[in-house]
Amino acid sequence: MKLFASHLIESLERLEGGSRLVHYTSADNAYKIISGRQVWLRNAHLMNDYSEMRHGLECLRAAWNSTAGVDLQTWLEANWQGIKIEIENTFNDHAASMTDDTYMICLSEHDDDEDNYGRLSMWRAYGGRTGVALVLNTKTFLSETDAMAVYSMPVVYRDQDQFVAWFQTWAASIMDAGDAITEIDRQVILDHLFHAFRSFVLATKHPGFKEEREWRVFHSPSIDGPSPWIDISIETVGGIPQHVVKVALKDDLEVGVVGAAPETLINRVIIGPCETPFPIRAALGQAMTVAGVQEAWSKIWMSFIPLRERQ
Repeated sequence: MKLFASHLIESLERLEGGSRLVHYTSADNAYKIISGRQVWLRNAHLMNDYSEMRHGLECLRAAWNSTAGVDLQTWLEANWQGIKIEIENTFNDHAASMTDDTYMICLSEHDDDEDNYGRLSMWRAYGGRTGVALVLNTKTFLSETDAMAVYSMPVVYRDQDQFVAWFQTWAASIMDAGDAITEIDRQVILDHLFHAFRSFVLATKHPGFKEEREWRVFHSPSIDGPSPWIDISIETVGGIPQHVVKVALKDDLEVGVVGAAPETLINRVIIGPCETPFPIRAALGQAMTVAGVQEAWSKIWMSFIPLRERQ
């Protein structure tokens, strides 16, 4: 129900209007994604700044205990007696899974004027000495299906005070909806609130990161369950043995998964500032061709930004 996800609507509308997403990564990882037809989601503990997860949780707790939160709790109790405890118990039962058992990959919104060069700040932050940007079409991100058990959402940038102020508006819009909400089945309300609160935890970030315009693709095994698209194994990444959620990049029209396969997912590839752009282009072009990407070579760009390597 859109009312519970009002904080995501603006970003979703940009995707529906033709905006694309991009994954900044290393050339090695880009090649593995394309040739292996799968993407790895890594545990949230291994994000650049794990405090991001705590930030969302602290924002939600502050809002739930604020005047607006108490008003919302009172309104919910008046319509579904005992639901406040059910909400809190359900959330608390899964809180550890949200922070400790969630696996994700981070994307960014991509503008048309970044097609040739990418975004300098992202090259500096990701990909190391052989950065590659995989620019993605967004059809699969807009699909309304749970078949993959993998979900995506835009990040919202707010500090705790900003979040609490926004939460007041969000809660008021729910209470003002009246019969449109109160006539909904109790379990449906619980589900909507749980998924809204989950999004607050997983995708609320300090406003200092706003220029990243991030989206997160995520899966929590203990919450979302298994699917034919998911395999979980232990791999060593950067010298760290860890569980990895491997998501197959494949379509299945019968269950509504469209646009996930490399041939439909990849819009273009930008090779970032590095000393070896031509060998990287040769390898990625071949991998894209084998993966079925039409006119693969014409979709690869080399940025040639004169960026000095870090010493």
